[in-house]
Amino acid sequence: MIGLGLVGMGYTGWQHLRVVQTLPALEVRAVVETDPARLQGLPPGIAVKPTWQDLLDDPRIEAVSICLPHDLHLEVVTGALAAGRHVLVEKPLALDLPAAERLTAAAAAAPTVTMVEMTHRFYPPVVKARQWVNAGHLGQLVAVSERIVQPVADGELPDWMMQRHRSGGGVTMTNGVHMLDRMAWVSGQPLRLHAAVLGRGQHWGDIEDTASLLLTLADGTPASLLAAWPRGRGATDDELTLYGTAGILRVWAWRGWAFEPTGGTPQVHDEYPADADHAARARVGMAGALAEFAAAIAEGRPARPGFAEILAVQRLIDQVYRQSSDPLPAA
Repeated sequence: MIGLGLVGMGYTGWQHLRVVQTLPALEVRAVVETDPARLQGLPPGIAVKPTWQDLLDDPRIEAVSICLPHDLHLEVVTGALAAGRHVLVEKPLALDLPAAERLTAAAAAAPTVTMVEMTHRFYPPVVKARQWVNAGHLGQLVAVSERIVQPVADGELPDWMMQRHRSGGGVTMTNGVHMLDRMAWVSGQPLRLHAAVLGRGQHWGDIEDTASLLLTLADGTPASLLAAWPRGRGATDDELTLYGTAGILRVWAWRGWAFEPTGGTPQVHDEYPADADHAARARVGMAGALAEFAAAIAEGRPARPGFAEILAVQRLIDQVYRQSSDPLPAA
């Protein structure tokens, strides 16, 4: 059993703890959290360390899962690698491109396993979509469209996410990193950015709340992305749509997927129990990511996705902020 330390016990840290409790290969042995209120209900037997440096001094900790604000990734990931620990870091890889490049170089030089926790790669509908494309069921791809419009209520997201110097950006950084990665991963092709329009009409701090991107796949296939955080409450509207000569594939990360063959009968597939709430469905993706991390450690192989793969996505996000017709204020 691999001894795991959790750095950061906000929403994501607690979800990781719940997931690890279902995995036989991992055991949470210690956590780091500066807010005592977030430690309420911590299971007995798990040590609480005052700092991440103290966590790394514990010889029982072989691996760490870093669930911190984006501006803290560089220091903590670098420290964990220097201490010889296996590292799983929540997306995005880093606050900005220079920091992401430094972390990727450090990971390449480290003998330990490094991985970025990209939950969407492990959601069953997204996995099935990639398999469907690889099997050639869509024929030739002619277009790809991606959207996640997620209503956000006041106070729902932490304050640091609304501060660009801490988050690195808004909906493009937080949701767009998943969306760009799953477009490339499912299609099997890297993306190229052609144009970006950002909006700040919802006035979430100094970050953008809307992003509209025009892209192409490596073979020139047109692709588009829409990400938005409108104020309010309601269901998230998400769909990754791949249009092919043999039909249309629609993918809903937290629901299922459907294939509409050209001239045939649509096939609809639900991938979750009907009574599973959104948090439970999200934990399915987290469980897949943490299981991959543990398996890579046990087998002595690289984990997927590694830092270099997500660095490619962070380069696209950096281009979005540089090329946007409505650029954000300087960080």
